Amino acid sequence: MPDLRFVRRADGLTYEFVRDGNAHGAPSYKRVDLDLWCRRLPDFGWVVCTESGHVHSRPFDDPGCGDLPPEGAWVSRKADRSYVYDLIRVA
Repeated sequence: MPDLRFVRRADGLTYEFVRDGNAHGAPSYKRVDLDLWCRRLPDFGWVVCTESGHVHSRPFDDPGCGDLPPEGAWVSRKADRSYVYDLIRVA
């Protein structure tokens, strides 16, 4: 069962993440089908990123510096395209 679910608003495409340890003093979540992470980066807030910290997505309304990634709208960038997702905490 996933802990986090990102649902793309345009077409309902869903990405699931499961809890996988801690990073920088906060929970870390790994995408089940790819080596991407939802983590809180120091001095930056919550993001979806690669293991090396390259940011792919972040919360739209709030950088999310709390203990858990903020629910609601997140925006991503892939090459010259952007998408809006809704983060839903499942667990």
